[in-house]
This record gives sequence, C-alpha cells and structure tokens, in this order.
Amino acid sequence: MNGETININAALARGPNAFYLHSNADLDCVGSAAALSLYFNNATIIAPSGISHLGKRLLENLKIQAEEQLMSQEGTQQVVLDAQDDSSIGYSGIDWARAIVIDHHRNSGRCKAPVAIIDETATSCCELVWEAIGRPEKVDRNVGMSLMAGLIADTGHLKRGGWKTLEAASEILKSSGLSLEDIQTAFESADDQDMSRRISRLKGAQRMKFERIGEWIVAVTETGAFEAAACHALLSLGADVAFAASQKEEDFRITGRANRLATNAGIHLGEMLNRIACECGGEGGGHDGAAGISGHGDAEAFLGICSQTAVSALKGKTREISSE
Repeated sequence: MNGETININAALARGPNAFYLHSNADLDCVGSAAALSLYFNNATIIAPSGISHLGKRLLENLKIQAEEQLMSQEGTQQVVLDAQDDSSIGYSGIDWARAIVIDHHRNSGRCKAPVAIIDETATSCCELVWEAIGRPEKVDRNVGMSLMAGLIADTGHLKRGGWKTLEAASEILKSSGLSLEDIQTAFESADDQDMSRRISRLKGAQRMKFERIGEWIVAVTETGAFEAAACHALLSLGADVAFAASQKEEDFRITGRANRLATNAGIHLGEMLNRIACECGGEGGGHDGAAGISGHGDAEAFLGICSQTAVSALKGKTREISSE
C-alpha cells in the first residue's frame, strides 16, 4: 500500500464511518460501501439521493440498511465513494475539509478532501476499495460478493479493463472463496429475468430515434426507468452511442453509453455530460463509455442536446473496427 492508502486504511479502522453514496448509486458505488461497512464493521451507509435497482438488491441480499441521512455527525468519519465533489456526488452537505474520498473517475481538480485516492486508471471503485482494505488473504464471502458485484458491473462483465482489473478480481475471488458463477448467478441471471427491466429494454427499442454520421450511429430513447438497460439494448441493436432519458415530474435523468469504437475515437461521455451540465444546468459526469446527467428541466430537450453533442464529436472521425 502507498502512503495515502495506509492513511485511509488506518482512519477506516478507527471509525466510526459514514459511507456516502452518490445520487442513484450504482452497483459499483453500493458494492464499495457494503464491502467497507462489512469489513470494518463500524459504519453506516448514507444514501440521500437514492440507490439504483441492482444496488438495492445487493443491500437486500446482504441485509444491510442504508439511511437517508446521518443522525449524528460528531466523531464520525465521512467517506465519499465513487465521487469527489458536490457535482459528482449529486447533492450538498459533505464536509469536504474532513472527508475521505475513494474514486476512480477523472480528477476534477475540485476535490477538497485532505485524504483521497482518485485513480482514473482503475476500472471500478471496488478495485480501489480492495487496495484500501489491504488486499487481505482472507475476507468474508459477503465482502467478496460486494466487491465483485461492483467490479463486474463497472467493467461490463469483465469486458473492459486490463491485467490490473483481472488481478484484483482473481485476488478477491481467492480471498473470499467465491467463483465467477456465484456472482453471475446472483446478479446477471436475476437481472435478465426481471420483468420491469426486460420491458424497459423493449420500450427503449420501440421509442428509439437515431442519426447516422458517416459510419457512426447515435441513438436516443425515452423510458420510465432502467435507463442503462435501455442504452445497452440500443448498443446491441447497432448504435455506437446511446442516450436514454426519463422524466419524473419536473426532474429528468439521462444515461449515456458508448461502445469501445466510439471511445477509441475520442468520445468521453463523462466529460461531455459534465460540460452540458455546466452550460445548461444539472449534475453530470462519469466515464468515457458510461455516464449520466440529471437535473431540473425537460428530458426531451436535454436528450436532444446530448445527441447533437455526440453527433458533433463524431463528425470526421474514422470508425476503426480493428481497434475494438
């Protein structure tokens, strides 16, 4: 462990800790918090702005309760996972001057935490959490399940990432006594069988609109929920970049996904959606191939902005199939 990781490990061991999840926390964020809370056993998970469908399922399986707010902050260490500032976490209220940050997104330069691990070369936050707990030789199966669930989710079922990702996965599996089949059975199969998610994919395809830019295709759709599932459906149908939006009263949420050909050509959805949020309002960010934006306004209007921004970014780019 490097110096910063040792400092974080020592602070978490002292506790008590409050692990803060970003808005609509995904499986990587939730898995990171669950693993840390189980490993150090002196923690509360705080989710002021919601948890994703699969994140909720993980916590239910582990019998872990997340709270909307911390009842008493006195003496509690605030730990922010999978985010590094107010913009990326999606709400205010973190005392950044005394917080710990563990995040694998691109460094925004706005992180004010005195102790932080921010490593954009990591394909998941769970990999950094594995480092933070010291890569122990033996961990509880539920700790391993939490880490592997997040790692698998953020790497597209191990399709993305390099040797470091596979090394971390191998170590976690060995340490916890789990197999990939254990993880896939718990999450991938249940995901495929979920009726609401299946219908969301079909509705996303039914309502799809797309634009062709040379050899590229940018597709958009509107759906009531499960935006990520709808995006994956559009990519599987042939889109290179896909955006799916949902409207909840006056608020909207848009998820974006890009295939490896698009990211190899220079598309970075996280930077794109963050820039749109800064210019038009809302909170946006993420990775090159997976990102999101949310805020107050008309989903259809923001969906059009996202689409045209991606179209402009792809104009003149060569679609090199051999690079995927």
